[in-house]
Amino acid sequence: MGKAAEDLIRVEGKIANYLEKNPEFFERHPQLLEELKINHRVYGSVSLVERQILNLRQRTETMQSRLNEMMDNAHVNSELLVKCSELAVNVIRAESKQQVIDILIEQMHDYFDIDDCQVWLCNNKDNLEKVQASDIDTLRKFTDQQFIQDDPVCGRVTESIAQLFESDKPLESYALIPLGEGAEVGIIALGSHNVELFTADMGTLFLRFIGDVAEACLTK
Repeated sequence: MGKAAEDLIRVEGKIANYLEKNPEFFERHPQLLEELKINHRVYGSVSLVERQILNLRQRTETMQSRLNEMMDNAHVNSELLVKCSELAVNVIRAESKQQVIDILIEQMHDYFDIDDCQVWLCNNKDNLEKVQASDIDTLRKFTDQQFIQDDPVCGRVTESIAQLFESDKPLESYALIPLGEGAEVGIIALGSHNVELFTADMGTLFLRFIGDVAEACLTK
């Protein structure tokens, strides 16, 4: 690097340092704002004021996009909350455990467009209909889950997971809702033909709520 270039860098550093310590400089010299030009890859050469306006406009558009996304998510979550609340009320009002199962399966289909809903219980001593019976070890083997955190699990349907369902058409995504600690009571298996309905990174708050209500009603 030549001496001229080094001197230029040194001078630019001093100017930048001065402007940083004296932000009111352009208030005393407003004409400079109109004279300064900055290269912009979209609009070409623009003044500093124009560049600031463009940056502000871009930030506003980005924030508006994020706000719209948040509003959409809030709307979807609001609808889910209403549906989950209605399901919970209907299940709690059920007069028998068989009604709990019937309401749960029916409204999973009607309220949430679930293509296949299977309730697996580790102890079906009440001989409930529409229920699959299995021991906890077999369920954990099918699902490859220990349910240590008691959280629902979602993802793509595998050959092993498919054994939990009875759908005639291949299912693409699933959600497993444990009933009781470590799924000791059983699981609710939800299957969908929509590959994007249940994903591994989705929130499971509403699914856990449904599981907690169902488990409480089936073990009371």
